[in-house]
Amino acid sequence: MSAMIGFHRSLPQHPQSLPSSSFSFAWLEAPLKACIARLADVPDWKNIDLWPAGRVFGEAGEYRWQRTGERSIHAVLLVEHGPFPDDSPVWQPQELKQQRGDSALILWGTWVKPEKDSRENPHGNALFYANEIPQMQTYPIDLDGPVRDEQTPRLIVRRYCATNGEMGEFIRCVGFALCDRE
Repeated sequence: MSAMIGFHRSLPQHPQSLPSSSFSFAWLEAPLKACIARLADVPDWKNIDLWPAGRVFGEAGEYRWQRTGERSIHAVLLVEHGPFPDDSPVWQPQELKQQRGDSALILWGTWVKPEKDSRENPHGNALFYANEIPQMQTYPIDLDGPVRDEQTPRLIVRRYCATNGEMGEFIRCVGFALCDRE
């Protein structure tokens, strides 16, 4: 089965039929804050007053939303395999095909080395400082060991187009990785 995408322009809340157990990560946005984390670490991600925009994603697909009114959400759901949610006629699902292999987008930040800054990163976690933001970024990357200077945090994305050619490219988030600079 091919990937499927659907949308809804005016949901009053996040759909109950959303397969959120299939998603591993959250990218949440509010006017004065943002959060990139493991979904399990953000139990309030469905609160649209707190997070009026965002996406939850993983290998199984992506659900993204943006609040468009006082109690209205514009939402897009992409499922990689398997059935679309039970309320699929509401979503107007369309079949997609993957355009090419996954890509790795470089994220901001330099790893905070515990031996140089043991106060900020005593356990050697995936903490990256970004001068451009400027603040500490905690990316949900599993570290097998120390980060080498030639490695950077990356967001893994997958690109799709409609099988009937009626729309442009859709890019969705898949996960995170630590990659060597190329």
